[in-house]
Amino acid sequence: METAGNIIESRAVPPIRVGVVEEPELVMLGVDGMLRRHPDRAALTASADYLSPRVDVLLCDPVGRTVDLEGYLDRVFAATAARVLAFTWTTDEATARRVLAAGAHGWLSKASSSADLVAAVEAVHRGEPVAEAEAHRTADPSPTGLSGREREVLGLICRGFSNQEIADELFLSVNSVKTHIRQIYQKIGVARRAQAVAWGLAHPY
Repeated sequence: METAGNIIESRAVPPIRVGVVEEPELVMLGVDGMLRRHPDRAALTASADYLSPRVDVLLCDPVGRTVDLEGYLDRVFAATAARVLAFTWTTDEATARRVLAAGAHGWLSKASSSADLVAAVEAVHRGEPVAEAEAHRTADPSPTGLSGREREVLGLICRGFSNQEIADELFLSVNSVKTHIRQIYQKIGVARRAQAVAWGLAHPY
């Protein structure tokens, strides 16, 4: 007869609780959708407060803030006990090194797949450093057929830049930016800006 002492209780490991700080709703929905593909491994916390102890890993984008990225990360570190994963459209290797040198536990491009995102969250949660190799792949052919410049433009669109802001950032004319956007829409099969942002959050490019 089996006794209670002989029964080994099996407990499932709960998914890692992920928080997102200071991102628009569209990015939040994109992250939530990506994590929902791996519900047993990670999940977006229902809490809107990233200081919550219910957050294990915090995603934040320190690039392009009103303060320098080191100052921004210092503010985040001071406010949360969660491990911090920088999640940004920027794929510049020098910027990635700055982010990691400033104390972030990992760095991942927002162009990464859902599988890459969950793997990075798990690694950061285990205490392993993460430096996504996207910066080393920027010259590789895009599976969507997007050129390097088109990928830059799409990244800025997904960060909420206007056409004029994209032109200023990339030293292009507004008409050139509009041409790139039309080509991007054609290649990824969308018709509106919001659709392009949603596509960019869901696909590596």
